[in-house]
Amino acid sequence: MTLARRNSQSTHSLLGKGSSALRPAGAQCGRPVGPCSAAVEAARQSLGDRVLIHPDACHGLRDLDCAPQAASWGKGIGRAFNALGAYSLSAEAGFAGGFFQWCKTSGDPQSWPATPKKLAMRESETVMNSPKLYRSRILPVTTDVDASGAILMQAHLKIAEGGGDLAPRIYFTVDPRTAAVHVGYVGPHKHMRNTRS
Repeated sequence: MTLARRNSQSTHSLLGKGSSALRPAGAQCGRPVGPCSAAVEAARQSLGDRVLIHPDACHGLRDLDCAPQAASWGKGIGRAFNALGAYSLSAEAGFAGGFFQWCKTSGDPQSWPATPKKLAMRESETVMNSPKLYRSRILPVTTDVDASGAILMQAHLKIAEGGGDLAPRIYFTVDPRTAAVHVGYVGPHKHMRNTRS
């Protein structure tokens, strides 16, 4: 069984299995497909109408795929996307709260831990008051969400507590009109600095 096939099966896709022929650009580390890249591609293929990962959202996936924690991070990224997809379906069906509230109260087995170490719905005041850090949170979205093609995204999933600068992050926003989740950043924490990094 190929690594891509194992990864697509291990992400436990909400809306079906990912393709067995995953071929993200830039396979690295001698692997046909790295686990983090495979998780992103599986989400694009199986959750594409509920979780829209912008074509410019991925940064530093090669670094993540080559890290010793890559397998664990790949599973975490897949789980994170599935949580966003499950939330989007719940919101479309009438759930009136935000992602944090859904994770905390829904009891859905796909929910994400609603703890400060795993989920932030907004950035700190210090980050928001720093022009450089603020600008780094202006992330790409489709023009049907914002005509400029970019929007401020503060909400983010923290895939790993350890891992330092490489600890993966996923920044997202929810379109209130459609309940679709738009992802503007997937990659290492080093590209989304805060006042402590």
